Amino acid sequence: MLNYLKKTPIAQRLKNTWLGRLAIRSAGDWKYPFMLVSWGLASILVPRRKISIEGISFTLSCTNWVTHFRWFLFKSKEPEVRYYIDKYVKDGDIFFDIGANVGVFSIYAAIRYPNISVYCFEPEYSNLNALKENIVCNKLMHRANIYSVAISNFIGFSKLHLQDITTGSAAHSESRKPINLTHEGYPVVWTEGIVSVTLDYLCEQLGVIPNAIKIDTDGNEDKVLEGAVKTLANSNLRSLVIEMPHENKDKSDLCYEILKSAGLYLAWSNKEKTRNEIWIRQ
Repeated sequence: MLNYLKKTPIAQRLKNTWLGRLAIRSAGDWKYPFMLVSWGLASILVPRRKISIEGISFTLSCTNWVTHFRWFLFKSKEPEVRYYIDKYVKDGDIFFDIGANVGVFSIYAAIRYPNISVYCFEPEYSNLNALKENIVCNKLMHRANIYSVAISNFIGFSKLHLQDITTGSAAHSESRKPINLTHEGYPVVWTEGIVSVTLDYLCEQLGVIPNAIKIDTDGNEDKVLEGAVKTLANSNLRSLVIEMPHENKDKSDLCYEILKSAGLYLAWSNKEKTRNEIWIRQ
């Protein structure tokens, strides 16, 4: 039937009918209607999961144990990041989410502030796909911008070393050199090629300066800050929340030095409970 639709004079009319579209999409596979039914059942059995918190509602893809973890524990995991978004981000801001993963905080910020512009940076392929799906399904396409790059201290090709290939997983490390363990000590199970840019280069190319930044790159934070000296010193940037690499004193000290040199001050920290810290410009 597919060839018939392509060759007859009434092909155009048939293509616009339900039966014609079914024939085209089937690619000639007679089992296609049964596959449609199975896909429909799959969407019923594994639906998108809803989050409702403080008057804000959105949905997340929940197809494996990691994405279930991110949905189920959103209200209790890293509440200080939500606190940062609620207290320090303003409507109309440009908000950078560096290490966006599947987009839970990007989406929260975009719905919390209807006039905000969110920029999501996520280099891992499967996470990027889930991030895009979550943005699209929450109808935030016009306010959330996705970039499939790693933010680091150089511009060029690099490698992302994964400790888990499950969609939604984290604790990966960017390194041009081969490594057996990630920066947080997990065995590397997969390595994939990525493109890295500095934040300063990216801001220059896009013509934007963030007013607020979230940085969570699982031990790569020092590299992010090293490549962001101009951006951090720009007066348009009022604040940021960063997951400090406290397990590595040299990295942590470097992060503190860069942030203080940029004129930012530590506004909140609780090292006993979290690695996240809030820094502001006074």
